[in-house]
Amino acid sequence: MARAAPNTSTIKSDSLQATFLRRATSALERMAATASPKTLSEALAAPTDAGSLARLLSRSDVVGPAVIELDPLVPALARNVEHRKLLIERAGGTLSAEDAGSLLGISRQAVDKRRRAGSLLALREGSDWRYPACQFDNTDVAAGIPDIVQAQASSGPWVALDFLLAPDSALGGRSPLEALKAGDREAVLRLLRSEAQDGFA
Repeated sequence: MARAAPNTSTIKSDSLQATFLRRATSALERMAATASPKTLSEALAAPTDAGSLARLLSRSDVVGPAVIELDPLVPALARNVEHRKLLIERAGGTLSAEDAGSLLGISRQAVDKRRRAGSLLALREGSDWRYPACQFDNTDVAAGIPDIVQAQASSGPWVALDFLLAPDSALGGRSPLEALKAGDREAVLRLLRSEAQDGFA
């Protein structure tokens, strides 16, 4: 009985995974050996394994000066990863296009159309779009969300989500999301206009 030839793409994928794991494990072992117990404890306090890794990588004293000299963006990238994870947690997680469509009573295609039109806040995750849960109000999108998405279009969706969730003294210490859900859309629009003017100052 003839045996099937091994799938070369699977072998290549397995080889890449093994190489990546060796390299990543070696780096982690070096960092764990140089990190203080306090630093390791702070990293382990993150709610996810990726968060623990991001906290460790964000520490330039742990990553090491030689690595930073070769790749100076490592700590900044790690801090950015952790900040994005925290934003998603504060947003109540994210929904798939199908789940967002079910909540809104529309098709997945209609959700995509709204995203492209700038009336839904969406974050790219691999090849998919994810929709922060906080923007939905029962069976609709909270009034004012399209204003924020469109005003922050050039900065990107992560900046828009950060703006949406950050408390601001101009809103009495509330976040724009809290102000929108309390019906104070005009105050949020004033804040958006103010930030746009500051950006061109």
